[in-house]
Amino acid sequence: MTAAAPVGGTWGPALILAADHRGRGVVTIERYQDYLAALRAALPHADGILATAQPLGDLVQAGDVTAAHSTYLSINRSGLAGAVDELDDRLVASVARAAADGCTGVKIMTRIDLTDAHTSAALELLGQVLEEARAAGLDVLVESVTWRGGAMSRQPDDIVHAAVIAHDLGAPRLKVPVPDVAVGTPLQVSRNRRAAVGRVVASVGAPVLFLGGPHRGDPEAVVAEATDVMAGGGAGLAIGRAVLVDPDPAGMARRLADVVHGS
Repeated sequence: MTAAAPVGGTWGPALILAADHRGRGVVTIERYQDYLAALRAALPHADGILATAQPLGDLVQAGDVTAAHSTYLSINRSGLAGAVDELDDRLVASVARAAADGCTGVKIMTRIDLTDAHTSAALELLGQVLEEARAAGLDVLVESVTWRGGAMSRQPDDIVHAAVIAHDLGAPRLKVPVPDVAVGTPLQVSRNRRAAVGRVVASVGAPVLFLGGPHRGDPEAVVAEATDVMAGGGAGLAIGRAVLVDPDPAGMARRLADVVHGS
């Protein structure tokens, strides 16, 4: 598996396609070939991809992932969506496999729920992966989120909390939710979102990518959110469903790439 060095040498800004949601049971595109087709359409406009083993391997083998792309193998996906043990998110792939396949790095999700004892094991796993990746010379993209009531929290305090913990344990790159500040006029929402993004970015000393989340059926809202992320100091986007489920994945990816790179 050929992989590029992190985008821009110091890594950023970047549009990374997130293609690991099916691996934890979030099946937004059921037909696998349709899923790959959407990824193939979007990849020419992206700087990289994070994915589970099968789609990443298939795209690389077909030549859709090139030397210009960063590649992150998503390695902990046992926490299936809605499962009774969702926070017991164990490894399904390894740092060693990512290194052997020539990936840029690995992606790990760390969910922090102060009411769930699995959080200790999640942080232990994060530390283990960070140590193994460091030894292997691989990058790590850490999706660190606060989990409340069985769902990802988008409250600014919670985003900062989870980002700080992962960062101070050694995470070199972070993937976090866009802060939810959807109260007020569109101008007020934009200002508040940019300020909240800036607060998250200032709380750590590493590049912060902001995730897209579920497809909402409103491409203009996605673009507006991306614009606020970049204006607030984000290092880019790690976005999947908002692009892949769009009727025009290539067009949506192109629009977001223009925002990320200031075109």
